[in-house]
Amino acid sequence: MYDLIMKKKLLSLGNNFLKHELVTGSIYIFAGSIIANLFNFFFSIFMSRNLSVEGFGILASTFSLISLMGIPAGSIIPTIVNFAGSHFAKDDYGSVKALFFKIIKPLLLVSVLVFFSFFFFAGYIGDFFKIADRSIVVIIGISVALAYIVIVSTGLLQAKLAFRYISFLSLTGSILKFAIGAGLVFLGFGVRGAIWAVFIAGIIPSILGFIYLRSVFISKINKASKINFKSIISYGFPSSLAVLGMTSLISTDILLVKHFFDPRQAGVYAGLSLVGKVIFFFTGSIGGVMFPLIVKKHAKNENYNNIFKMAIAVVLIPSVFISTFYFLYPDFSINFFIKNEIYRSASGLLGLFGVFITIYSLISLFVYYFLSIKKTNVYIPVLLAALSQLLLITFYHSSLFIVVITSLLVSLILLATLVIYYIKTYGEHKGINNVAGILNI
Repeated sequence: MYDLIMKKKLLSLGNNFLKHELVTGSIYIFAGSIIANLFNFFFSIFMSRNLSVEGFGILASTFSLISLMGIPAGSIIPTIVNFAGSHFAKDDYGSVKALFFKIIKPLLLVSVLVFFSFFFFAGYIGDFFKIADRSIVVIIGISVALAYIVIVSTGLLQAKLAFRYISFLSLTGSILKFAIGAGLVFLGFGVRGAIWAVFIAGIIPSILGFIYLRSVFISKINKASKINFKSIISYGFPSSLAVLGMTSLISTDILLVKHFFDPRQAGVYAGLSLVGKVIFFFTGSIGGVMFPLIVKKHAKNENYNNIFKMAIAVVLIPSVFISTFYFLYPDFSINFFIKNEIYRSASGLLGLFGVFITIYSLISLFVYYFLSIKKTNVYIPVLLAALSQLLLITFYHSSLFIVVITSLLVSLILLATLVIYYIKTYGEHKGINNVAGILNI
């Protein structure tokens, strides 16, 4: 009888877990992300095997440069999700449309300025990152400029909780990138072809995203739909700084290694980063689902802390498992993804890099949690950590080991700071409850 009761409790617990909106949303995003990231890995692995080590280093630094320069665009997403999510929760599409026009106008101006900056200063940018082909820098500029426009649809889709469609768009983009990239490299376009593939593959999903949101654009804007631009700025500016610092933590190291180290070592570090970030590929979708869910519950004055606790548990378990595997089997892990003996020279750093990415994954959850409940002061420790990483690697970069250790220690201190801030602000929610407590919402 006791065993039967326990089985029923476990089944009920399992059903509650699977029906939880964080889990269902994450399953859609995760499933799409797994397949999308599979094609992203195919793309990266194909390039690592078909480009020279120096060429792959240029490609990796190009991705980091696009990511870093696109941070201001990506940092707007929390603002869009926070404001649009509140209106979507009330079925107020007119206010969402008003928000769109408030944000898109300045972004169009920034987009034009970004493009011309890359165009006119292509030589200086290329010299700093040791990219001899100036056309690559111009392509980067076009990609970043486009990101400032299409980022609005990304934020609105998250705010609308359209997780299945987001998954579809992610999958579409990754398949296009791999197919176009492989084709262009086979045709002899080299690194330039790979970068063009990234740009082209970003356009089609963006168009599809705007089409999906047509119900917003056909809505009428009335007097009640007015959006206070000051409130957007007061939230958007500090939240953008928080995302800026967070993204910098996993981009600055690659860019600085590309600048300070020789091309071969930069390529090896790019390979190390590729394998290490498998952890974030598996867990990164959790934060993207958690954020709009908490925004929605916060807008309705509902309990939201248990969603955060559950997100921590879901991220931590696979991250620790993969990091441990990296410590035990570093050579196998690198060889599994990149079949090139040169990259195995950094296998001794893979476990430490895995710990760094695990800590970073937790940091991203804490940051998005605080932003979702409008605790925007979280940008201060995040930005300080990013600046510390930049300065420390700039002055201390005698080896790749020093670079990894620096990133690891900076991220560890930041995570400890965020945990203390959470405990201090929400003392009644210290620690992570067991699974049963987490699901008791």
